[in-house]
Amino acid sequence: MQLTRVIIIFLFLVSPLSYANAKENKDLMKASYYYNHFAYAEAIPFYEKVVSEMNDPILFSQLADCYSVTNNLQKATDAYAKAVALPGCNSAVVMRYAQLLMQLNQYNEATKQLKEYLKTNKNDQRAANMLGGCSTAKSRLSAIPEGSTTLLPFNSDGSEFAPTLWKGKLVFASDTAIDLKKKTDLWTGRSYYNIYSIACDNKGNCGNELNKLTETKKMNTAYHDGPCTFSADGKFMYYTRSRSKDNFLSKKSISNKDSIVLLEILIASDYDTTSRKFKIITPFEYNSEEYSVAHPAVSPNGKLLAFSSTKPKCQGGSDIYICRNVRGNWGKPISAGALINTEGEEVFPNWADDTTMFFSSDGHEGLGGLDIYKSIWHDNTNTFSQPENIGTPINSSYDDISLAMFADGRSTYFSSNRPCAKGSDNIFFYKKEKLYLQLNVIDSMTRQPIPEASLAISAINDTHDATTDAQGGFFKQLYPENKYTINISKAKYNTQQISLTATTTKDIDTILRTVSLFTPPPPVVKQTDTIAPVPLSFNKLVGVPEVNKVYEIGHFYFAYDKSDLNDTARVVLDSLADYLTTMPTMRIQIRAHTDCRGGDAYNLKLSDARALSVMNYLKKKGIAPSRLSSVGLGMREPKIPCPICEKCTEEQYYLNRVLEFKVLEL
Repeated sequence: MQLTRVIIIFLFLVSPLSYANAKENKDLMKASYYYNHFAYAEAIPFYEKVVSEMNDPILFSQLADCYSVTNNLQKATDAYAKAVALPGCNSAVVMRYAQLLMQLNQYNEATKQLKEYLKTNKNDQRAANMLGGCSTAKSRLSAIPEGSTTLLPFNSDGSEFAPTLWKGKLVFASDTAIDLKKKTDLWTGRSYYNIYSIACDNKGNCGNELNKLTETKKMNTAYHDGPCTFSADGKFMYYTRSRSKDNFLSKKSISNKDSIVLLEILIASDYDTTSRKFKIITPFEYNSEEYSVAHPAVSPNGKLLAFSSTKPKCQGGSDIYICRNVRGNWGKPISAGALINTEGEEVFPNWADDTTMFFSSDGHEGLGGLDIYKSIWHDNTNTFSQPENIGTPINSSYDDISLAMFADGRSTYFSSNRPCAKGSDNIFFYKKEKLYLQLNVIDSMTRQPIPEASLAISAINDTHDATTDAQGGFFKQLYPENKYTINISKAKYNTQQISLTATTTKDIDTILRTVSLFTPPPPVVKQTDTIAPVPLSFNKLVGVPEVNKVYEIGHFYFAYDKSDLNDTARVVLDSLADYLTTMPTMRIQIRAHTDCRGGDAYNLKLSDARALSVMNYLKKKGIAPSRLSSVGLGMREPKIPCPICEKCTEEQYYLNRVLEFKVLEL
């Protein structure tokens, strides 16, 4: 939450020091002083001392605010809980607590706090929207996303946010301390923001060299510079800068009469590639010394400029405004309207095309924190359409901002402070992909579908059980980029397992898989067993024979590394000889297989020997040699797929030593 609360100007309830013993409590005086001057990182240790002695809702809420801004969310949650449990807690604290609970996916408790807030703020549409978001968030978060997100490797443990595209580079704001002289922001305890660039393409592939965008001293100030966006032709850069002075903790340097540090928009042009400097930097004509103006974005056709502002008498904390380009100059800003702006924060507008605007808000129905919404501008009426939450995986319960959508609409860069391998705020790449699985389960002998086969599906985000339909099929949408393992089972069949990775280069794609289930062989008869081998009925097994069709020779499998025939094999082959006698014109090819152990040449030789031993036995049983041929296939056509041979089970090895015959002529 550090990212957005710094840039948006998080307006807490800054109350005067009103405790009777304040002048005597130095820790309280220091805590309040730092808090009222936005030095939240500095205020924390003093508040921690004070709350151990004074049980007051204002102190706990202000300590929670400090934790929240500096991204210690669990401690912020605990402090807010203590604040709202005490008599006299302000309803605005209840709202901040509810917002944090939503961010942490604690929707039931957030619902409780929002209902409490609405008792004294009945007309707050933002709270009503948030309440609606709590009721739908779980189903939205559990829905299968239509794309995948990747954390980009250049992110640090600081803040990288608000990506935009310019001249083949990704440009963004960061507190990465490339410049060791960059001062520390007492608000967050980290360096001030600057504007950086890195080479990136439209597939999320980025280089390794991170640079300041420009060496212009007017842009690389001692305080916050960024984020920024560019005109479509790349000639103008519009960026945000803080108006803080070097000694902003002293009373003489307060930026406005309300002690608020403000943001302003600057416009840079005439970029020199050799010196890496913008030669001209001018202030936006609608900057103010009374409120913040920030996050500019120009439509591709150059006709519209959108920005965020804390201008008084607006809908809420920060609203979005629109300026029209009138003969080369920006006209007077107008509000984006009540459909866009709420009592909450509307920030970081970004144009995908001349009419489609993305923006972030915590006042519309969403998942928690700032979500990204899409709205369409109607030029003839100067209005926007009802905003649409763009959903997961770009949106989360945390703060999600600043799309930099490519023209094809299939991919985008965005930033979020969701938990991940890097701390604070990070830049992600989103790839659109909607992927399905069509699974067909069939009988290995009859090739007929197997209905109601059990499916045990396992993936990081998708674990459940299912069954095949009456046609032996199963169809489902997959979580992108997840690795799936599916165990397929059915009574009287062996269990099969398949693995797949849900990835594609297309917007929409379907993975097709057909899985054959085998009837497992009877137990191998040992010499000590008294069970006699049972002859097979090949008339029943084959049914109506077909030319070029392959049939398994019963439950007959060779022993490992063997080609000789045991008693069980002879009983099975006697049955086959009887069947061939009833089909005097049928010609067949004996086909023998091996498991995957051993080399290719060795296995081909072994399978040739196996096929030949079967053919010779049938000849001895009276089948004419002209009706018989043999071939060894080695391990080329395994019946049970087993990509890593060393990890195959003994059953898989066994079943892959199968014997078959192919009908050549009837």
